[in-house]
Formats: sequence, C-alpha cells, structure tokens
Amino acid sequence: MRILIVVTLAVVMGACATTDPAIYSHSLQNCLSHLSTFKKEVRRQQVSDVQVVSHQAFPYLAFDRFSQSQLAGLVTVKDRSQWLDYTAQLAARQRQAEFNNLVVNHFELPVLDHCASKLTEEAKHNDQVWSTIVQQEITIADSYEPWLRVFGLYPISSQLAQSAIDKEKKRILLGFHAPEQSKLAVQYRLAQRPTETNLLARTTNTQTPRANTTINQTQIEAWFSRALSDSTLDWPMLSDSQISQLHVYYAPLIAVEKSSDRAFRPEDNIPGTVRYLPLEQKPAVDTSQPAIYLHHSYTRLYGKTYLQLNYSLWFTSRTPTSLLDPYAGQFDGVLLRLTLDHRGRPLLLDSIHHCGCYHMVFNLSENFTFANAPPDIETPLLFERIVASYDAMPPSWSVTLSHGEHMIKQLDWHEQDPATGAQTQALTPIDYDQLRQLPTNKQNTISLFDHRGLLPSSERLESTYLWPFGIPSAGATRQLGHHAIAFIGIRHFDQPRLFEQIVRPVNAP
Repeated sequence: MRILIVVTLAVVMGACATTDPAIYSHSLQNCLSHLSTFKKEVRRQQVSDVQVVSHQAFPYLAFDRFSQSQLAGLVTVKDRSQWLDYTAQLAARQRQAEFNNLVVNHFELPVLDHCASKLTEEAKHNDQVWSTIVQQEITIADSYEPWLRVFGLYPISSQLAQSAIDKEKKRILLGFHAPEQSKLAVQYRLAQRPTETNLLARTTNTQTPRANTTINQTQIEAWFSRALSDSTLDWPMLSDSQISQLHVYYAPLIAVEKSSDRAFRPEDNIPGTVRYLPLEQKPAVDTSQPAIYLHHSYTRLYGKTYLQLNYSLWFTSRTPTSLLDPYAGQFDGVLLRLTLDHRGRPLLLDSIHHCGCYHMVFNLSENFTFANAPPDIETPLLFERIVASYDAMPPSWSVTLSHGEHMIKQLDWHEQDPATGAQTQALTPIDYDQLRQLPTNKQNTISLFDHRGLLPSSERLESTYLWPFGIPSAGATRQLGHHAIAFIGIRHFDQPRLFEQIVRPVNAP
C-alpha cells in the first residue's frame, strides 16, 4: 500500500515530465513519471552525479562512453538486452548516490529501483521504446573546452609545449626502475578478508567486496568462457561476486617509498580512506585507515570487449618540492587499471594519476606491440613488459611508488609472491562508488566531486599556464568519466577504443 501511495503521488508531481509515456505499457506509465520526478528533484537540489550521463527521456538508464560506442553494433534482441542491462546498472549506481545525496528526500529507493527494473525489461522487448533510445543519439561530451584552445592559440602553444612534455617524460623514464629505497618503503596489500561496512546513509545493502580467494586460473577461464558464450558481442559481463574475487586474485603488492628528508610529510605517502569532515565542511584523506578503491570497466580492442580491474589509491596531498611547486597541492592519487583477455589473464596495464596526468601503458602480452604514434596527439609513456608465464600459478605483481609525487618507478611480475615472509599493511577494499556519497553528520551524504566532475579543493598552480590546451583546472583531481589524458590532441582515459591508438597485433602491418 505504501508503494502504491508513493507511485500515485509521483504521477501528480511528474505530470510535466518530458518523457512521452505513450510508447510504454499503460501499467508502467506511473513508474516512468515517478522516476522522472525523482530526477527533477535531484536537479533541483543540485546533487546530480556526473560520473555517467542521464537523459530526461530515459530516467531508468545512464550512459558512458563505452555504452555509446556499442550502439552501432547492436543487432539482435540479445545484444539489446545485454546493453540495457549494462546501462541500467550504471543508472542504478548513479540513482543510489543521488538518492543518498538528497537533502530533503521523500522518495524510497526500493520503489525507484523496482520501477527502473520494470522499465528496463520493457525496453528489451518494446521495439518502439528501443527505437526511441537509438534515435536520441546520446553523446558524451568530452572534457576539453574548445574556447580555451581558441584564446590560447592552441596550434602555436601545442608546438611550443612539445619540448617541455618530452623533457618531463625523460625525467619520469630516468626515475623508472631506479633502485628502490627498500629500507624506507612500506608495503601494502589488499586485505584478504574484507570486513563488511555500512558507510552509506539511507542504504542497508552496501558493503565492501567480500571475496573468496581460493579461485584459480581454471575457474576464471570457465567464468569467462560462460560469459562469452552468453554474449553475441564478445562482451564478458561477469557477476559482481566474480569481479570481487578477481579484484582480490589480481591485487598487486604496492610499495610506497618514504623519504628520509624531514621536509617531506610522512602522512603524504600513506594511501588512506577519503572522508567528509563535517566540522570543517570539507573532504580529507584519513591515513589511519589505509585503503584501496575498486571498480571495473570495459574497453574495446580490435573487435573484442575486455574486462578491466581498477585499483585506486588516495593520498592526502602531493608534497611540494619548492616554495611555488606548480604540481603540489591537496589530494593526490594513482589509478592502476589491469585489462584481462578472454581467458581472464593479464593483457595490458595502464595507469594515471587522479588528475588524468602521467598516462603509462605497459604491454603484458606477446600478441601485441606498440603502434606508431599518431602525429597529432600526445603519446603516453610506453613500456614493453611481457609476462613470461601465468598459466600454472596466480600472477603476482608489484608496483613501487615514489614518495611525494607518487610516480610509478617500478613494476615487476613474479613467479612467487614477493611479499612472502615480508611485513605488509592491509588495504581496506572500498567500492569507488562510495566517493559519490560520503557520509556526513546529517541524514544525507555528499559527493566528493562537483557538477563538473572535479574535486574543488585539489586545484593546482599549473592550471594557470596549461589552460591553452583546453583542460579546465588542469592538475585537479577528477571523477571517473572526466579524465582528459593528453594536452596535445584529445584523449580520455575511458575512451572505448583507447588502446587501438596505442597497440597493434604483432602480425599486423
């Protein structure tokens, strides 16, 4: 009865919804109005989550660059169904964050989710609804501002900046594989037995991933084989439980160097938990609880879709090395992204800082090599590092980050766990979605990011001279979906066919 009352009220409140309900079954028109009313209230209170894109005509779906890149290849009803499941899942995560972030909230999340599920199933079998979705041609705006490039005389400034970019790359390459300060490095590893937490207000079903660590390569291959057999798009969509187990199975050993220089703050080198401080009314990184943030994504590479495991570390700040260090400031972090092949084995590894800077790509496969760089776009830092064999054992890999600037300076794959017998600190696994809804001392939560997908308190001095390249607030920490990763040219970290610009099959001309 309570659900019926809520939905009935939504019909009255949503009378001005822009969606034409006539294309839906009569029984679902109330649901459509209810979801439309919810999205309007989210916009009115200015708590819209921008990690993915919403469209007012389809309040039960959300879109990203990957989903939109798939549309042209959807032919069968099975294709349509898989695509709708994916976009509905994006919307569910966005809806939970927006629901929690509402200051005044008269909605019920189970009602909203129920309506969204019903509408998604309708879209799978209603040709008129599906045609409307396709005809909308929903696009994802890029993270560059053309007018900045116009006023910054981009054709000239990009030529002048090339030498500075090349110089910075050489500096990073010289630091890579530098001898590790082993006595000063602290080793971290994902906690093997994640503890359940309930960090989100207004929900009871959110917890950190709980995973079974006894899986092996044979089981993983069976998961991928089954998922691929269920897809006509070569798209291995695994369950949340399977992905959580893969996150644990492939979790790297992370070593973060400390500095003997007293000018460096030791807390800057501890990967912590992002929290909102109610008294100060600002976010901060709590180094008393080392943590790693997890999410997954997909990429397209030469006609196939691959699963990606993402591991994010957050630091309190990037330590200044001088009085006016343009790269220093509050908040810093590194995102490691492991792309798995269709047998569930490592294929590629790439990484960025949370600003989108310092894109590094590591080739882990003998089947690919790096392609010639396009002349009109900045090339990432490239590393040919072939994994010799991982058929008979879990692959063990380790990453070493430098102190202060948290740059990757070592990456190694091992035949046995390098941490065996060594003391390591546990990293609490946390779903990246919790950054979209940080608990406060009130009933609602708050997003770490603003309406532009930026973390306002993370601005950098470098933005004062990098604006001609079209990236607003260059150097600031960004939300997923907003990582521009090239100053010269246009390139995004979540670009669906990003790797096709970077690697090619070894036998290709």
